[in-house]
Amino acid sequence: MIQPIGRKLLRGGGTPTIASLFAEDQQGAWFDPSTLGTLFQKPEDGVEAPVDAAGQSVSRANDRSGRGNNATQETLSKRLTYQTAPSPRLTLDRVDDVMGVTVPAGGWTGTMVLGTDVGTASYEVTIPAGAYEIGGRDFPGGALVGQVIRDGSLTAVEKAAAEAEMVVNGATASYGAVTDMSLFWRGRSEVTQFPLIDTSSCTSLSAAWANCTNQVTVPAYDTPLVENFFASWFNNTSLVTMTWLDTSSGTNFRNIFYNCPSLTNFPENFFDYAKSGDFGNAFTNTNLSEASIDNILNLLSPRASIRGRGVSTSLVDRLRLQKLVTAWLARTLSTPFALLDGRSM
Repeated sequence: MIQPIGRKLLRGGGTPTIASLFAEDQQGAWFDPSTLGTLFQKPEDGVEAPVDAAGQSVSRANDRSGRGNNATQETLSKRLTYQTAPSPRLTLDRVDDVMGVTVPAGGWTGTMVLGTDVGTASYEVTIPAGAYEIGGRDFPGGALVGQVIRDGSLTAVEKAAAEAEMVVNGATASYGAVTDMSLFWRGRSEVTQFPLIDTSSCTSLSAAWANCTNQVTVPAYDTPLVENFFASWFNNTSLVTMTWLDTSSGTNFRNIFYNCPSLTNFPENFFDYAKSGDFGNAFTNTNLSEASIDNILNLLSPRASIRGRGVSTSLVDRLRLQKLVTAWLARTLSTPFALLDGRSM
């Protein structure tokens, strides 16, 4: 039987643990598939029993924080599956496998640490009271190895310790090997600050952060191999300032900043090295300053400054930028479009 976490405080500057994050009765939740006694199954006969073998579907994952914020799923076809190889985890199909938690009155404003089979990271979040999903269609990985949500932001040391503990339990430490991050964080409106993760191997960020409506700034991701920026920050309605990213491999920028009405500040030279591609609706319904407009269109001049170096603008550059200008001139249009799965964003 899993006992609630007691009031054992760290003394003398000891290394924090996930358990210690809740030592002073902080609200939140902690889901840990490596602790088998927290997982339960409910077969067709409706009699709940502990999960005790790989391949069993999970109807309930108990909250290890001791706060009783358990995650549940009544529908058999939508349950995550317990697996033991290469380490204990809950796999999901990224279609409809999801568990639900009821966040108590007052909600949670703090930090979420999420460990998956392809990467581990910490996020600043504001989660209102009511239903909240664990897993789901848009999830950064194929398996949940650990998840902590704590009301009250964690320190850098606490984040690092929680992430390290999840890695010990089988989570992958870095996203550095992932090549396709399409839809990974789409719809994560609870996230107010995303971490700087390793995107150096990624070739597609298609709709990766679409509908993240509370993101204000974008970390300086390493994106030298990304070809597909389709709708990456679509409908980020709180996004004010865009960070410079390497778009040198980019070919698809369609809808990249579609409906970002707060987007005012855009960096110089953002598209300087971009190969070519589709800029359709790239800036539809944005609110960029005149200086930002100049930064976007700076390659239209006979000579352009590319990261501090003068370089001639070739005919290929001009043809490419004609598409960008067309996208810019059409920025106030409202052309509907479908997402990759046929549904609207």
